[in-house]
Amino acid sequence: MFLLFLALSSWAALIGLSEGGSGRFDLVHADVRFVEAVLSVLYPVAAAGLWFGVGWGFVLWVLGAAVQIGAHSAYPHIFGDAPGLAALHILLIGFYVSFWVYLAFIRQR
Repeated sequence: MFLLFLALSSWAALIGLSEGGSGRFDLVHADVRFVEAVLSVLYPVAAAGLWFGVGWGFVLWVLGAAVQIGAHSAYPHIFGDAPGLAALHILLIGFYVSFWVYLAFIRQR
């Protein structure tokens, strides 16, 4: 659900449904365009991959999280500062990895 929410919010930003239309694709900085376009593709595909239980879903999620965290960390004057979002990504990825480690441990028994 988290990735689906992120995907929908990325698409909403691209088409101008957020920030009163000022965040529309043709009105924002070129760096924001690139990152939002990448995340708008990565997050829904990663959500589908996680839903189907395939390995590439997790890889795309980590890649999207790295892009988003990197953009917010390296260029806070363009993308804004989002330490809560970075912490949430790291926390949820940690939960996901610990879940799969637990499942692998249970299967070994």
